Amino acid sequence: MDRRPESRYLPFCMSTLGNMAAATILNLSNFHRRMLGVYFAVLGPCLTYRITGQLGRWLYRLLDPIRERSEAQCEAALSRCSAHADIPRIAEQAFVHRVWGLADLMLAERFLHPNTFHRYGGRIPEPYFTQMLDAQKRGQPTILLTAYYGPFDLLPLFLGYQGIRAGVVYLPHANASFDAYRKRIRERSGCELFPVDQAADRLGQILATGGTTAIVADHHADRRGLPVTFLGLPTRAMRSVGLLAWRYGADVVVSAIRRVHQSFHFEIVVADVIYEKEWANVEDPVAHITERYLRGLEQIILQDPTQYLWAHPRWGEDFVQQLAANAEESAPAQEP
Repeated sequence: MDRRPESRYLPFCMSTLGNMAAATILNLSNFHRRMLGVYFAVLGPCLTYRITGQLGRWLYRLLDPIRERSEAQCEAALSRCSAHADIPRIAEQAFVHRVWGLADLMLAERFLHPNTFHRYGGRIPEPYFTQMLDAQKRGQPTILLTAYYGPFDLLPLFLGYQGIRAGVVYLPHANASFDAYRKRIRERSGCELFPVDQAADRLGQILATGGTTAIVADHHADRRGLPVTFLGLPTRAMRSVGLLAWRYGADVVVSAIRRVHQSFHFEIVVADVIYEKEWANVEDPVAHITERYLRGLEQIILQDPTQYLWAHPRWGEDFVQQLAANAEESAPAQEP
């Protein structure tokens, strides 16, 4: 055994140096993000989108795992309605839209305020806007559902500025500084954001008092989910949305926000509203609500599939791995 004093301290020193290096890198990344916010505010939306869009395309072509996953899921879901040759373009543009999502947050800090947001679209269309305000006044519980589609981070901002005060479930970012930054911007219009680990309690509290909640209902639920199809592919959907609506007598609004003309201009679309009176007497309300909202999300995605997050394992990791295995089997053999 090595009894030299330094041998006992070496692991501690290496761990300390590693933590210091990680903290330094994190601080540098936070500083770089803050500077990006300044640059984007000076450049304005048009130049910001042009620069980040080109960077996004370069990055997408370098990241083979993301590109392969995106194109495989995109082709599996859209093969019946899109030409095979269009799949790479759709998947690449979807990645660019996600890169623009970061730019959107930074531009929102500068441009989206109570007296200016209307310049950039994002209005809730009629008659849904009036209906949602009326439901809020009457104390009618409402669940607004969306997908990993378009600039979904901005949806709470536009809702709040139009008087819809929603409790919004969100997935915290691993970088605590960026997470606080993103949360501060998204809550600025009056919506409340709470992390997924608090959702079970907070969603019930809001709906029980006749409030409005907003949820990204776009996940594979593994073994305990409800067997369904999404974009023609088998998956399992979470029962939680249907259960919440059934328990609290909530209306369910299937909606999303998307970019218009690849610029800092947006529109909110509503694909369906599932009113309590429509499912109150059906045999299985949870299954009815789940099927309805999935069909609504499909409708939104198919209107512009370039804004859907195809890199997200929507049908589960096992499905992604099976697609990869099928691709390898069908690939032409390489000559020695």
